[in-house]
Amino acid sequence: MNPFFPEGDSLPQPMEGLHEVGPPPFLTKTFEMVDDPNTDHIVSWNRGGTSFVVWDLNSFSTILLPRHFKHSNFSSFIRQLNTYGFRKIEAERWEFANEGFLVGQRQLLKNIKRRSSFTSPSPSSYDPCFELRKERQPLMMELVSLRQQQQATRCYIRALEQRIQGAEKKQRQMMSFLARAMQSPTFLLQLLKQRDKRIKELEDEAANKERGSSMSELEALALEMQGYGKQRNMKEEEDHFVVESELDDGFWEELLSNESLASTSS
Repeated sequence: MNPFFPEGDSLPQPMEGLHEVGPPPFLTKTFEMVDDPNTDHIVSWNRGGTSFVVWDLNSFSTILLPRHFKHSNFSSFIRQLNTYGFRKIEAERWEFANEGFLVGQRQLLKNIKRRSSFTSPSPSSYDPCFELRKERQPLMMELVSLRQQQQATRCYIRALEQRIQGAEKKQRQMMSFLARAMQSPTFLLQLLKQRDKRIKELEDEAANKERGSSMSELEALALEMQGYGKQRNMKEEEDHFVVESELDDGFWEELLSNESLASTSS
């Protein structure tokens, strides 16, 4: 009989859970950090509450980790998760799960045990550097493609600039031609004669082609111009020199084409 307790009184029983060890501080702090609704834009439970997702890696490392763990090393945080058996369940985002880490089930944290002989997991499960290396190849391929597109764009722009310069040069020649034509009636007369000769020349050229003639259009034009030059005076020679120097074959073809269109419309 125990002298300190009256007969019939039962002996006191130890309080339930008195000697139980609580969950490690790392798990408690992680649970509180994930469970805080004010930081759901940075880290939160998934839709089913069976895992948590780090949405904003930069804010998580620079704001939440220093607040709860006194450091900003995300790799160190993930190594701790792996130490307690967390696993990364999504390849495209930082989502981790553990059977004892569930929304509204804080009491389950005590069931999560630290691994006694922790083997470093594959880098692909937690190492941000590995993730960057894995994404490096498609990024490099995209960079090469962008450089090729840039080079092609530069070539296209240079070609456009050359076309614009050619058009501007042609426009200056046309303006110079018109200015001389307005100042010299003789020049206009020579131009009309030259046009008529060119038309006849083209007709003869077409006929020669049908007959299998080997004389080229340029040769016929040269012969015609030589014969015409012997019959003109000094003033006409000067004006004709202007015609030859400022009006190339492209201009004559354009002029004749416009004339043909005008005749058709009339």
